[in-house]
Amino acid sequence: MGRDLILEGFIPFDEVALGHHSFRCLYVGFHPRSRSLIVHDGHAARVYADGRLIYSYEKLGAQPRVAGDTHGAMAWSRDLLFIGGWLKAPPGVLPNGLQDMRSKFSHIHAIDEANRVDLIWWRKWDNKIPPNHWYGEVTDLLYDAHEDAVYFTRADGHAELGLWRIELRERRAEYLAEGTIYKMELKDDKIYATLFNPALMEDSAIVIYNMRDGSVNRVSEFEFALDQGKRIKVRRRGGQIVQLQNRLIAFYAGILVYIQPDKGRYMAFPFLETNNPEDNMPYHVGGVRSQKAYVYGIPLVAFNPWDHLKEPSARADVTLLMRIDAVVPQIMASMGFISGMATDGEYLYLGTSHTNHTGVYTYRSGMGGVFKVPVNKVLSKPLTPVRLWLWDGAYSKEVSGLSGWFGGIPLKGFGKRRLKVRVDRQVELTIAEYSLSGHVRTDNYQLKGGWNVIDLEQYDDIVAFKLSDNAEVSAEVVLEP
Repeated sequence: MGRDLILEGFIPFDEVALGHHSFRCLYVGFHPRSRSLIVHDGHAARVYADGRLIYSYEKLGAQPRVAGDTHGAMAWSRDLLFIGGWLKAPPGVLPNGLQDMRSKFSHIHAIDEANRVDLIWWRKWDNKIPPNHWYGEVTDLLYDAHEDAVYFTRADGHAELGLWRIELRERRAEYLAEGTIYKMELKDDKIYATLFNPALMEDSAIVIYNMRDGSVNRVSEFEFALDQGKRIKVRRRGGQIVQLQNRLIAFYAGILVYIQPDKGRYMAFPFLETNNPEDNMPYHVGGVRSQKAYVYGIPLVAFNPWDHLKEPSARADVTLLMRIDAVVPQIMASMGFISGMATDGEYLYLGTSHTNHTGVYTYRSGMGGVFKVPVNKVLSKPLTPVRLWLWDGAYSKEVSGLSGWFGGIPLKGFGKRRLKVRVDRQVELTIAEYSLSGHVRTDNYQLKGGWNVIDLEQYDDIVAFKLSDNAEVSAEVVLEP
């Protein structure tokens, strides 16, 4: 199905001299002039063009240099490809065992058609913040040809977080909006963005920046699609945002926000709303630490596990590659951690690793690779079976999930689909089937104490589940092409 692309001198378990965790971030893009495939190894601080090493961050700090990018910040103009992120040069540990951030940089670089690398902007630690804190990493890039400027977000850190812009002619950075503003999409002279919100310190919201007058608006209250007339506010970790058919679709842990800009409507749907016993939050965040791609105009998003989860693979497929269709998104495959994503029209190029971002400070990097998959495979039926634990533990009809609802599993394309659910006593299960059109239908099932198996083959769209009373619940969905 796919073929590994070999990078010059690339090895598993690379020496990163006290780097950051054991996964591997490999971000990919095609240069707009040379058409070279640029690969940014955001763990080992290296940049490749058509497999050849072209840059090892010699313009910043001192050896050993580690990282580069862990969020997928890449964009391009007519002539340049931009990469952003962060770097430790050199890394270290403080006497109290915390990471030493005094040699940490945030950065934006540009690559020209001759593979020359230019440092556009950087920011280094100073004594205005503690030595274990850092200024916001660059987490997304958006080039605007009208202004010849790069808009960039800084969502991960302790200071200077928000939306920024740098004019390429004068290279002057300007602070536009505050908050953990994360992934961006440009529509109708406005930037729509999610909030990263890693510490759950603010309400999840859609941030709208008006590029014409500089105004900023935040929408943090959403219509709840499964309960007509109800509005909800949540605090969830944020991911990617995409655009399709004059609509925008944003992802938070367990939630899809469907945005109709012309009507000013923001509708929230349960989407992979699962309960992970490690932190009692959903496993997956759509597009976290990952690029997005558009194949024939259809957005592709990787649903990676949330940071620092040690055991997601014990209960759920690690990452789900999903195409975001207009009415019902479709799961294409379960894979390892996906960081990079780009297409040349014939192939989809994926930067992958064996694990997600986990909170272990290591001397060695993890394994990873760049694979290319034929586009016609991605645009067909699902490629692999999928098994997901939806819930495992105490369930409260008042506070669990989203107003008692969990699941939000897209079934499109799968031939066999079953729900296996164990409850400690007899309760009623409601199944809601819905699409992004807003149409919802429900069915009720009586569950006996113990294991129950429900055939979901009568449902074609997205399904979510709700119990009539509190219970101890174990539930998983099994999907086969």
